[in-house]
Amino acid sequence: MLEGLEPARLRLAEAEEVVDALGDDALRARLDYQRANLHGRVGDLASAWAGLEGAVRRLDAFTEQEQCSVHLSRGMLAFELLRPQEALDSFSEAARLARDLGAREQEFMARHNEGYAAYLLGDVPRSLADMADAEEVEADVWKGPARLDRARVLLEAGLVKEAAEALDAGLASLTGEGHDQIRAEFDLELARANRLLGRLDLAAAAAAAARQAYARLGATAWEAKAVLVGLLVDLDRERRANRDPEGAVPPALAAPTAATTAAATAAATADALVESATELGDPELADAARVVAAQALLLAGDAPAANTRLLSLERVSTGSLSDELDAAAVTAMTLVATGEAAPARRILARASRRLAAGQEGSASLDLRTARAVHGARLAELDLELAVPRGSAAVLEALERWRSATDRLPSLGRPDDERLARLTEALRAVRAQARGEADPAQLRELDEHAARLERQIRDRDWALSRSGAASRAVPVRVREARDHLLRLDRDLVWFFRHRGRIGAVGVVGGRAHLRDLMPADRAAELAHRVRADLRAAATHHLGPLAGAVWSSLRSSATELDDALLRPWRTDRGLVLVASPELTALPWALLPSMGGRPFTSALSLTSFARRAAGRDAAAHALLDVPADVHVSVGPSVPRAAAEGRAIVRTWGATARLAEPSRRGELVAALARPGIVHVAAHGTHQPESPLFSSLQLHDGPVFAHELQPTGVRADHVVLSACDVGLASARPGHESLGLALSLLSLGARSVVAAVAPVPDDVAAAAMTRHHALLATGVPSDEALARAVAETEGVAAAFLGLGGRHQP
Repeated sequence: MLEGLEPARLRLAEAEEVVDALGDDALRARLDYQRANLHGRVGDLASAWAGLEGAVRRLDAFTEQEQCSVHLSRGMLAFELLRPQEALDSFSEAARLARDLGAREQEFMARHNEGYAAYLLGDVPRSLADMADAEEVEADVWKGPARLDRARVLLEAGLVKEAAEALDAGLASLTGEGHDQIRAEFDLELARANRLLGRLDLAAAAAAAARQAYARLGATAWEAKAVLVGLLVDLDRERRANRDPEGAVPPALAAPTAATTAAATAAATADALVESATELGDPELADAARVVAAQALLLAGDAPAANTRLLSLERVSTGSLSDELDAAAVTAMTLVATGEAAPARRILARASRRLAAGQEGSASLDLRTARAVHGARLAELDLELAVPRGSAAVLEALERWRSATDRLPSLGRPDDERLARLTEALRAVRAQARGEADPAQLRELDEHAARLERQIRDRDWALSRSGAASRAVPVRVREARDHLLRLDRDLVWFFRHRGRIGAVGVVGGRAHLRDLMPADRAAELAHRVRADLRAAATHHLGPLAGAVWSSLRSSATELDDALLRPWRTDRGLVLVASPELTALPWALLPSMGGRPFTSALSLTSFARRAAGRDAAAHALLDVPADVHVSVGPSVPRAAAEGRAIVRTWGATARLAEPSRRGELVAALARPGIVHVAAHGTHQPESPLFSSLQLHDGPVFAHELQPTGVRADHVVLSACDVGLASARPGHESLGLALSLLSLGARSVVAAVAPVPDDVAAAAMTRHHALLATGVPSDEALARAVAETEGVAAAFLGLGGRHQP
């Protein structure tokens, strides 16, 4: 190759004559490998693949070290040929050989690329696991490209914030000269991440930096990819500009205006990129450009032209769930714009099933909920199409996208030793931090804990579901509505639409659709209610108490008038909140005083939690409830509260004192009632590290995943653990919601601090009513009404427990 392609080919031909004369198969295998390398360098990938396949058929002609190189080469070529399964097989074998040989650099390369191949096949947990295993290999190699690949997988997984942080850190590590290519790749992925996060200025800057760098390098295809991301950012900006000040037009269906010049220009640019990609022989890039052109033409008001671009798609499979859902969204929008709403709805229904299927393989609740971000635009479009069709259509659309994880098979996985070690280390660091007074030492311990939390999340994301997992009991919307009638309950499901809070209600079995109030005002009032309730829980307010309660009642009354009174019902309620109303202490609203209600994930989720689990669980319905009580340290009334509850339930109840993590986890994993009186912590940034403090340390939400939760009714007499952190895609996470997602039927938890004496009184009364057969929603409503006002922080979540 030093003298050019033709001389190299001539030498290969001469060598082939010698091999033919000798009839030496081993020598022929080496010749095939050299031919593969030659053709690969000049871009003749088909001939290169044929040569490598010849070498693989005679692997015994190579030493084990050479065999490892052959498999690595075959894996890399399989990437180029869009054959990820062959790549995965080759890298797996290369990793095994390298490990046996102690070849650390090759093992790192093979393990990491094995992970990237799994990503291309759509197996995100395996991808993250293999990449994490590669990081454990002590190899003297530059890991910049590996960190870039991992960030790409995080982005595909929906962990957008985490991907952006990893990309920022990767860029910061690129010091000195000679990193132009990979710096541009980091910038390109960062542009995609920031766009998903809505940071359009940052996204535009990163896309421009990538485009300029690729232009300098002469990397035409990569430059085109950067241009496409830049065009998408420009289109997002124009959609924002086309909204009215109240946000009345959703970005999925922003109507064209006179200012369509930018969109038309973007479409022309994308069309030119289709031609360039076709000339380069890159059908994946051509399809991506066609999708961008279609979006631009839609925004410019030319739906027929947008449809033409989509009909030209070659439908190249990239293995990317996000790309697939993006294309589905654009196709559905185009069909709507051309007057074909019915086919659009069918596409949306298929896309919702595809999103759920893309979440199934993971054992990580964190990862499952994160991937919902890729369905956010589709869910918005589905709702937009449903509203004109009335309440039944809206209810169906909301059900399709809300709580996708709640419909998935239950989580199941073996205990993971590495995760257990990391969690024990985190417990130890947290315990040390509680007793540390020195600020410098405390900072160091907090930083150590943060590193451990990152490692735990990394490991958690990498774990795949294993074993036979039971699927959630399917419940149709009609069946769920019948279930409401049987329970004498009504439903109100709140949602955001065109800048306002709307709701679909099922009152007396009949569905109604209402527009209620501006979404921003609802969010402001809900925030004020939560803040005032936190202040009211402080015993030392003094003269400020009157002002705090006055503010709280004023906000609660305004919300009540706008959200609940229009429904004209005095029945118990099932409430499904929009993100603006999440964790609202509903019992404080005037019309809710003493009224039973449940905050549910969805209508069918509420109904499903009343359905039987399995034959064994049914058998338990005729015997007294098994009641487990755990109490935490440093809670003055916890022990007395626990003993009172045990006396209420009698022989079937047991107080674990001192209370230990293992006992609580085991109790949650079986049918029955579980009560925990302990200090609780909600971690807004990392909700799966929300915890309950027991005598041998905290129980973190993520620790409940291996065994799952089968408890019928869980009462968390602890502060804040009813809170949840909203995530992109309308999913939320927190301790109480984790219990529900892991299988609990119903949970009682507080969304604000509650004084110990108030919590003990309210929860003791709740159990006393339950023990007499009162349903859980009614028992909680009566217990809260009979206690001080701050007890309204307790919510009943999930379903209704009937003792």
